[in-house]
Amino acid sequence: MSSPSEMSFSGTDDEPGFAGGLSNPETTQYKLRRQVIDIVNHLMSYGLQHKLDLPGIAVIGSQSVGKSSLIESISGITLPRATGTCTRCPIECRLSRVDREWSCEVYLLIARELREVKFGDVIKDKSDVEDRIRRAQLAVLNPSKDPLKVLDGTAAVGSNELSFSTDVVSVRISGRNVDDLSFVDLPGIIVSVRDGEKDSDIDDVRNLVTGVIKKPSCLILLVISCESDIENQSARRLAKQLDPTGDRTIPVLTKPDRIAAGSYRSWLALLENKEERFKHGWYCVKQADQEQLEGGITWEDARKNERSFFDKKAPWSQLDERIRSRLGTPALTNALGNTLFDLIVAR
Repeated sequence: MSSPSEMSFSGTDDEPGFAGGLSNPETTQYKLRRQVIDIVNHLMSYGLQHKLDLPGIAVIGSQSVGKSSLIESISGITLPRATGTCTRCPIECRLSRVDREWSCEVYLLIARELREVKFGDVIKDKSDVEDRIRRAQLAVLNPSKDPLKVLDGTAAVGSNELSFSTDVVSVRISGRNVDDLSFVDLPGIIVSVRDGEKDSDIDDVRNLVTGVIKKPSCLILLVISCESDIENQSARRLAKQLDPTGDRTIPVLTKPDRIAAGSYRSWLALLENKEERFKHGWYCVKQADQEQLEGGITWEDARKNERSFFDKKAPWSQLDERIRSRLGTPALTNALGNTLFDLIVAR
């Protein structure tokens, strides 16, 4: 199994490669990893993650740290975006590499009934995924409505019945250029609410996130923005509280292009694991900015830009290879897959 020092960017400028640069799918190691992840996914389909301590990866972060952009770069899809809180329930992403054309299915995992509900037909066009996820979340937040009527727009939905829900929207993506990985995106930690929202939402989100990441078998993908003072990012405090030894947390820095001049040293000390040491070390990714997103940048071009940023821009291009192996979405995705596999096997 690859160590962090053996990871590198996958693909070339002309050939993007797979998101995580995984090994040959014909190898015994690859097939074994795929089998064990499929077993855990199957158990989750029956809602047993609420009954059993199933290994998994949970993505957490404070608001506006680039969590959605990171998930989009790993999964290759576009998530719903809006002012304020976008994610209001756990959104599970199951990625499977198979020898057929890209496709996506969306399910609702209803905890109280230990069942899953297929939410619409198979999606063949990536541009349709965002709206399907938006409608799926709307169905979860309005449990008295028929989910399929929410899907086709015939259900009358005014104000949401719930601000947040522990029921899960499960997005299952497969295709030739998809890596084998499963994770769940959790609502961003909030410290204040907007006009018209409830103060209790702050505790509701914290309790929802805590309920997932407190489990000993949960790997915490902690998203930290280089744009804000690390001490002010509440998701970091929560992760340190629930994983004080840092054995289960994989921290990733986002928005490295936003680091203020003269402030690189403190961020690089984190990446070198000299400050706030974690068992699995730190990673750093560079996602598309708002202007590029609004301009409709493709997933392939975003990954190409990320490689170019770390390859050509100081100080990233000047770091020693051991640290450079932790730069970029492919390195992070590869590490997540390997670490999740190790955790499942260990249990």
